[in-house]
Amino acid sequence: MTTELKKTTEIFRNNKIVPDDWAYITEEEALPAEGKWIFSLGRFLKEEQELKKRSLSLGVILRAGDKAEKLSDHIEALELIAVDFPAFADGRGFSAARILRDGLHYGGEIRAVGPFILDQIGFMLRVGINSFALDNSRLRADLEAGNLNEVTAYTQPAFARKEAPAGTRPWARRPI
Repeated sequence: MTTELKKTTEIFRNNKIVPDDWAYITEEEALPAEGKWIFSLGRFLKEEQELKKRSLSLGVILRAGDKAEKLSDHIEALELIAVDFPAFADGRGFSAARILRDGLHYGGEIRAVGPFILDQIGFMLRVGINSFALDNSRLRADLEAGNLNEVTAYTQPAFARKEAPAGTRPWARRPI
């Protein structure tokens, strides 16, 4: 199932709600001359050379099932990678974000898009997602109130984060 993406008017980034200045481009639309555009993975890979000739800020959407590894030779061209979370029970977006941060060492913006909920944000932050499309009014209200639902104890390591053993159990982890 593919999440239908619409222009988000606001995003949550750096603990603030800010206007979204990126737009999605469809497969059929003509290539723009300038601006900040988010392309499908397939279209970006097919037209990357032409895109680099234009005054564009480039972004890609990784849909559930897209392989983040396909971007390994293209990371430096991207300012934003949007990761689609099409359903609450679909965890592929978490894996994609972790591959981008820990495996491909991507340092740019990774944005969560789709119908995710507040309960997922702490885990999203932990795998390297650092901005969130605000399509859900309830989510917006929680974030405005400062509720990030952060995770402070966990058992799986995250290699790009600073953490230490929690207490006497070496498998239990905590952030430092």
